[in-house]
Amino acid sequence: MTKRRWKLVIVACILLIGVFTMQHREKNKEEAISLILDHATEIDAIELWQGEQSLFLATKDDVHDFMEKYPLSYVRDLSKKERTIFEEQPAYRIVYKIKDKPLYEVDILKVAISTELDEELQQIIFSVGDAQYLIYWAKEKKALEQSTNTQQLLEQYGK
Repeated sequence: MTKRRWKLVIVACILLIGVFTMQHREKNKEEAISLILDHATEIDAIELWQGEQSLFLATKDDVHDFMEKYPLSYVRDLSKKERTIFEEQPAYRIVYKIKDKPLYEVDILKVAISTELDEELQQIIFSVGDAQYLIYWAKEKKALEQSTNTQQLLEQYGK
């Protein structure tokens, strides 16, 4: 083959690999969401963390008080630029468990620069005291709609 054909073959291979990778990521994301939604009713423990310290563990009857009624509702991508509006480290982390195994976890990000929040982000931000927070699914880099149950959990057990 000539050099020109080799270059075309290489470019075609790179494009195919790129397309395959994107499809694989999308499939994994859909499977993760499906798994969480299918097993959300089985959650039997919710643990609130601040850094490496566990602040609260809800089990049995308490779980229903803090469980998300609609987990992963209003999932929205959070760009790198939007992520800089929030503090680098999560203020809290909430882990949803089934039989002591994590089903999923979300970070609670504190707003650092409130003047840069666009209208769409302002609708999913919630306040606890003087601070504003966002629920962030770090594994998929998604912002989630605020929940009164999450807000209640932070108001009662957050420091």
